[in-house]
Amino acid sequence: MMKYWVYVLMGLLITSGVFAAKGAYAQDNMWYPGDGLEKGLLVKYRLAGFDYKGGQPFQATIWFGEQDDAGNWITDVIIEDRGDVITSKMTLSAFNLSPIGFDVSEEFQPYRSAIKGSLSWTGEYANQRDPKPLTSGGGAKAWGIIAAIGGGGIIVAPMGAETIQAAGQSWDTAIIGFHYAVDSKIWIKDGFPLPIKAKVYTIASIQPIPVQYEFELLETRMSETAPVPPESTQELPEPPLSKPTTSGAFSVDLYWEPATIEPGKSTTMGVVIFDRQHDVKRGALYNILITGANDKVVLDLKKVVAQEGQGTHEVTFDSPGRFHVAVTYLGDQEGGLPETIIEKAEFDLIVVPEFPLGAAAVIAAMIGMMIIITRFKKISIPTIK
Repeated sequence: MMKYWVYVLMGLLITSGVFAAKGAYAQDNMWYPGDGLEKGLLVKYRLAGFDYKGGQPFQATIWFGEQDDAGNWITDVIIEDRGDVITSKMTLSAFNLSPIGFDVSEEFQPYRSAIKGSLSWTGEYANQRDPKPLTSGGGAKAWGIIAAIGGGGIIVAPMGAETIQAAGQSWDTAIIGFHYAVDSKIWIKDGFPLPIKAKVYTIASIQPIPVQYEFELLETRMSETAPVPPESTQELPEPPLSKPTTSGAFSVDLYWEPATIEPGKSTTMGVVIFDRQHDVKRGALYNILITGANDKVVLDLKKVVAQEGQGTHEVTFDSPGRFHVAVTYLGDQEGGLPETIIEKAEFDLIVVPEFPLGAAAVIAAMIGMMIIITRFKKISIPTIK
């Protein structure tokens, strides 16, 4: 009888040990945005989202400083975008580290949206109350389904493991992702509160398939104080600039000469539109809109015809500063795109001052209007064959 109870006791100990080991293993391989997060964490990422200026990259530094009464994180954010520096507070949910509230400036709003649609994307599936597995073993379930297409679904699930380099160190990561024409991957480190890296493609079958968003960790450390923003610098874009349109089915190249745009001097701008095979769209119809500070319209032309594969415009800016160029492809002369489809590519240009910055600011303030001269002619670059 005593031997029987000894065996029973041993069996219970072994069984409890197995369950304990399984529980510990499962805990080590479950993750959610915010896992392991501590006050004072600083992270810096390079991000690019298709919905933000067609994938123009920028850098975002996020410092987790304080928490509100609900446990949400009040973060300090520094954006560095082609020389511009924008700072803001941003509240991230304790539930899944997704941006919440609307307490940000209009200037910061596009970056908040880009962060929510990329760095915080995993929060759509994993959260503090429902962590998800980083491995596919042991009967682990998929994270979820993106959408039903043709009666099926796009499954988000673990896809393996990989050691990657980021922020000056090696990371043993799990890959979470999905497959639709190509593999979309997000690299996650167990115990680190945000993904380390990602490259996620749009749900499309056109070739080449546009990237929906991508990011990579550049720096991480603990800091007792908020980071000091760097000084803004003026980075001059160089021609040509190339951007995909809204769906990624087309692309637009923007040329200008001379390469340095100065106020009071004529600048020749060229627009070339390509299809998904990167063949020039001859006879393309497009709108071009150039705006300056406070969305002041500098140039607004409708249904321009690129007769020989390109449209050209001469513009004279009367003040320095940053200007926004939007080119909207409308189709061609044989048939336009449906009105519900918007194929737009957006660019930023900088007009440099002729004088020292202080004098240029005074002169710019005195100038009431910009002088625009628009005409069409064939420019030497690019050569359309």
